[in-house]
Amino acid sequence: MPYLQAFLNDRPKHSFDVVQLRLRRAKSLNQEVADYFKERAIIEENYVRSLQKLTNKTALIDKSNLGSFANVWNALSSELNDIVNIHTSLYTMMNEEIDHPLREQATSDPGWLQLKNLESNLSKLAREYEERLAKVNKHKIKTEKSSGKRAGSFVYFSLIQSFGSNIKESKLTEAQRALDQTQAEWRSGLSEYLEKSQAVDINRLMNIKEMLVRFETAQVESYQRGIEMAERSMNTLMEFDVQTEIEEFCSNNSQAAEGTSLEELPNSSSHNPFKSALGTIRRKRTASAQSESVYSQRLDSDNARSGSDGFISPSNSSFILQNEISSPSEISVPKVLVDSEGYSIPPESKPWDGFSSNDENDSDARSLAAQDKTIRVEIKPPIPEANEAEAAAAISLVMTTLKSTPTVKQRAVRGRRDTTKSTILSSDNIHVDTPTVSEISDNIVKSSPTSESPDTINYQGINPDIQIQAHGLNASILETVNIISKGGDVTKLLVTGEISITYNDSTIRDNSMPIRVRINNFDTLEKAVPNASYLSSVSEVAGVYDLNIGLLSQAGSTPVVVMKYQLRIDPQYKSAFVPLHVIPKWKCEPNQTSLVVSYEVNPEFRLSGTLSELSFMVPVDGEVKTVQSKPTGVWSVEKQRMYWQVSNADLATPCEQKRILARFETSQTSQPAPAAVKFLCEGQLLSNISLEIVQDIPNENGTLKQNDSSEYDNIFKFQRILCQITSGKFLASP
Repeated sequence: MPYLQAFLNDRPKHSFDVVQLRLRRAKSLNQEVADYFKERAIIEENYVRSLQKLTNKTALIDKSNLGSFANVWNALSSELNDIVNIHTSLYTMMNEEIDHPLREQATSDPGWLQLKNLESNLSKLAREYEERLAKVNKHKIKTEKSSGKRAGSFVYFSLIQSFGSNIKESKLTEAQRALDQTQAEWRSGLSEYLEKSQAVDINRLMNIKEMLVRFETAQVESYQRGIEMAERSMNTLMEFDVQTEIEEFCSNNSQAAEGTSLEELPNSSSHNPFKSALGTIRRKRTASAQSESVYSQRLDSDNARSGSDGFISPSNSSFILQNEISSPSEISVPKVLVDSEGYSIPPESKPWDGFSSNDENDSDARSLAAQDKTIRVEIKPPIPEANEAEAAAAISLVMTTLKSTPTVKQRAVRGRRDTTKSTILSSDNIHVDTPTVSEISDNIVKSSPTSESPDTINYQGINPDIQIQAHGLNASILETVNIISKGGDVTKLLVTGEISITYNDSTIRDNSMPIRVRINNFDTLEKAVPNASYLSSVSEVAGVYDLNIGLLSQAGSTPVVVMKYQLRIDPQYKSAFVPLHVIPKWKCEPNQTSLVVSYEVNPEFRLSGTLSELSFMVPVDGEVKTVQSKPTGVWSVEKQRMYWQVSNADLATPCEQKRILARFETSQTSQPAPAAVKFLCEGQLLSNISLEIVQDIPNENGTLKQNDSSEYDNIFKFQRILCQITSGKFLASP
């Protein structure tokens, strides 16, 4: 219904007020929408600046040591630049095409200016109309009263009243005439005002609609570009072969070693230069250097066991080789002179004359010599407080380990340790988890009596040493649950998974004939990205792939990731994918911080079984002095974090809510932080997918034929399929 039909009536003042109020609210709405997009643009701009800082940092990385991983790194760098461009165009569009036009519409649109002039005239007419209408009503009342009195009076008085009544009627007529004139002017002005108001209102709403359509279109385009960018990076990542990188690294280094005269070097099989240098340095350390934290010592030992020299620079390598060539007796160390006050006197000449003349080698040697010299003249005993704190942490760790029930696991005979697979799993874990969550994993595994290495914290149920025991085809399916909750309500949920396959049999190592694998319940997956080197999709049926068994057999016992996927989750039933309800509550005071972490099994969780290796980690700032906790936890002095490893949770049995209580004495007020959760569930999958071999073999003509050979059944079947659910980024905010 147009404005004229709705508001041009006998109540012009009311109609004018209604339309004028709508226009005022329209201006306010424009400002609110503009403020919304201004804030969003600021957020996008800050995000772009952070990405640009990260881009500048990554540009400084030396790519000469990346090998074949350089393609993956280049893809990540290119992806970062694309994200910067996407968000730059997005916040520029919000500033220039939405925020500024909305704020300037009321001042730049000529329709708004005309309405402003009409409003001033109509306001004046409205006041005149109200005044003249009041006069007319007043004269009508007086005329009616005089007419009633004249009817019951004498003739003389009747003549006088008649004369007065005529005067009143003439005033009424004059007031009515003025009212009619004002009403005509009012209706004419109001008609023009209503028409222009309707036009301005329509134009305003159309502009807002067009702006929002352009914004949503820009968002769709940015998301599409992001999907294409992620697919390119995924393809590059899937093309990266770890075994090839290891072989190229060994080949290049072996070729470089062939050009060096090795007769003068000691036999590498009988002596390790890295171990010798490391042992020499460690023997010279003082008690203060030996009082490092438990966590740092274990990380150092893990790095030493891995056998990787990736962190040693070429100059350091040269230094170690020269140390190895020269015997200990050839390196003479001058005696350190001490003055009367106990301070060391600098020697007259350089203490290390046996090193290479190379500048870089000399620099590294001098730094090691200075460190060794400083340690040698240290006369102060270790700080008792630091030793007591470390001792308390170690004792607390031992108490937690002894109190916890060890998890009994069935272990087979150990085979060849596969460091390549450990590297893959660790890198995947870093991609899914935040550093905060991964750090708790390392510390909790170290306190478990059954854990062997921090490299397999999130994948203990799918240990490569277990997989390679069974001959034939073996598979492992690992699903990672990422949860972010606030106040017990899940705000973000993502379940990803990967399928790894090994073929530990040389029966058909040279046979390139593929076998057909079906993924049951494939429709439960939102996305699935197969490794094109090993899996090729069959167009007729979804979830059916041809597995390149010949290429897979070349990998030996190394598990090969053949597919990564994302689970489809209905937002209405996302609670069925959350095993625990975790709610942390903080009370932060100037000198004390109290924490209560409440957790319970989610009765709506779709799986049964046991959550093992259940643990919690909470960072606490504010310079913590003392800690009290129930149950007993482990406080990391270096990282300022509290760790708890609690008993396993039975998913099939409803249990009451459990609580973790802690109190921290601090020097200043702490800030509430989210609690990180870790768990493990073996033998089940949230996606409920499974693998099976389709007994159709392509013959020489390329057609499918049914195979009845029992030998084929024994070879081409999965001897073992291990399933496991592990936590990824599980953060519970108060």
